[in-house]
Amino acid sequence: MAVETFTDVIEAIFTKMQVRYGATWLRQWEGVDMNLVKSDWGNELSGFARNLEPLRYALRNLPDRCPNVSQFHAIANSCPLPEFKQLEAPRASEKVVAEQIAKQTELKAAMAPRHDPKAWAKALVNRAEAGENIRPIALKFARQALGTEGKQKWQ
Repeated sequence: MAVETFTDVIEAIFTKMQVRYGATWLRQWEGVDMNLVKSDWGNELSGFARNLEPLRYALRNLPDRCPNVSQFHAIANSCPLPEFKQLEAPRASEKVVAEQIAKQTELKAAMAPRHDPKAWAKALVNRAEAGENIRPIALKFARQALGTEGKQKWQ
């Protein structure tokens, strides 16, 4: 019979306990409305409503003496986590790897600077060293860009 609601789960637990512990199980609830007892167990164990495996584990590992709801809850909490086998990583074909390396190489070449970003500064300094008359502020900026005069934060 398939379990339909969590109330059915609690009923199944009580049935198992009654079979396992017999009169001892029933005697501990003598004089108490059994519906209230089941309701209490349902409230205490409601955290397992989405995953019943810990409750199955607790039923497979019952102690010699009748557990109360707290003890049963503790047994359920000690349920080991399921073991999952790790899948082997898929292997890429050599053709795909070669294609991807080629794409990365092309991309790297496309992103590489085509010219020296400080070429203007080098040209101004070379012209000044060759004796050409260069404005002092332009020469100062060129030397700063090359890091030969005045240290800037960005250098």
